[in-house]
This record gives sequence, structure tokens and C-alpha cells, in this order.
Amino acid sequence: MSTVVNAEQVQRWNGDTARRWIAQRERHASVRERLTPHLLRAAAVSPGDRVLDVGCGCGETTVAVARSAGPDGGVLGLDLSGPMQEVACRLAAEAGVANLRFVQGDAQVYPLPPAAFDLVISSFGVMFFDDPAAAFGNLRTALRPGGRLAFLCWQDALRNEVFAIALRAFMRHAQLPAAVDDDLFADPRRVIDLLGGAGFTDIRVAAVHERARIGSDFADVMGYVRSTSKVRELMARLGDEVLARRVLATMAEEFAARQDRDGVWVRAAAWLVTAGSG
Repeated sequence: MSTVVNAEQVQRWNGDTARRWIAQRERHASVRERLTPHLLRAAAVSPGDRVLDVGCGCGETTVAVARSAGPDGGVLGLDLSGPMQEVACRLAAEAGVANLRFVQGDAQVYPLPPAAFDLVISSFGVMFFDDPAAAFGNLRTALRPGGRLAFLCWQDALRNEVFAIALRAFMRHAQLPAAVDDDLFADPRRVIDLLGGAGFTDIRVAAVHERARIGSDFADVMGYVRSTSKVRELMARLGDEVLARRVLATMAEEFAARQDRDGVWVRAAAWLVTAGSG
């Protein structure tokens, strides 16, 4: 693994968070199922393209893009998480896709070869940088002249039911810490400034809204939501069992109201960001 500067995220994605994510991999894929096609259309990968997938996680998008790039192209999946890359390698082998490889590393400092890629993509993988300016500067250098960038990131958590239902339940009964709303990537203006400062051009940020299946029924969803890092953190902050029961009851009521015959569906809100390398 290359030099690491993002120590907190390295620990997070190589420890319990990674294990919980892998255990819920199919659920997360289901949440992203209707969002990913927006990224793939924007990426418009052609046979022969050289693609870098940043924050590739368990590699589902990496495999899809590698198929589009074909045997004359290739894809590099870059991620901090060793455990998730092990899953990615297994899924790629099972899919019989050979024109890709995975590297464990930090995009902020990983020694990417200059002008080596036609396209940089990410499916919700660029939101964890300790120094986003350094990361996108490094990614910009790795793109050839005329290369392209395309990624998905989440809109504001309170506008996105994937996260908002749980957060609103806490807000109904307690005060949330201010940091909940401090997300650079939730603000298109800050994203445009960030990418422009890194040398990208023709920067566009488009809203994407889709229904997302988050679980089979509200009990299944509640079990999942209670296990997430954010909810566990907020529960610990409450420090009050009565308040905690009220919060959970409010969540359960909201998820139960979204129960359909084939599962619990929420409204997902993302940004699709595209840019050129100049």
C-alpha cells in the first residue's frame, strides 16, 4: 500500500466499518441500483478506454466498466480498504472479467502515472478524502489531455431519505450535532470550486433522484439502520434510554409507511458530477 495520509479513514475502512459494509453489500448495491446507470451513461466508456475507479469498494461498478472497456481497454480500481478489495477481486474472478486490477491506496497521494487514463469515475467513493483538493489534483494529473471525470455523490443527508428518515427521527426528539450538515459534496457550488481549483473544466453538477430499495420489510430495515455507524454514534450521544426508544419508534413508523409489496422503498437523492481535464 502506498503512503497514507488519511489515517482515520484507513482505520475505518480496514476495520469494523469495512466488515459491516461487506456484510450488507447486497443491500447497498440495491440502494444504488437505479442510481448507477446515471453514472454509467455519463461515463460513456468505449472499447479501449483506460479507466480509473476511485473508491471502488467491492468492485461492482469496476466490473461493469471493465466489460464496456473491453479487452483492448483496462480498469484500475483504487480503494483504501483491503477487505473490500478482497471481495472485489473475488467478484471480478466470478464474473470472468480479466481486464482490471485492484490496488489498495489513498487517491490523495497514490503515485498514479501521469496522463495514463481516459476517464476517472467514482460511485460514492470520493466523499472520504482528508484533503479533497490534493486528491482531485492527483486525479487530474492522472488524466490524459481531453480526459473526463464522472462521479456520484450524495446530496444533503436531510434531503435524501436513505439517511434522512433516521436523522429526522433524532431531530424530532433531540438536537443533532452541527457536523451532520457539514458535507462539502452536498453543495454543488463547493464541488465546482473544488474541481475548478484542481484544474478541471466544463464542470457540471446534475441532480439525480430515484427510488431505492433499502430492505425487505421495516423490521429488516430497522435492524440494518440501527447497525450503521451514524445511528450508533447518535444513539450513544443521546445517553437516554427513554429518548432512544422514542427515536426508534419514530424511525420504525416512517419505514413501515414506505413498505411496499416487494420491500421498503425510499427516495434517494444524489449529484452526478462531470468534468473535463482541460
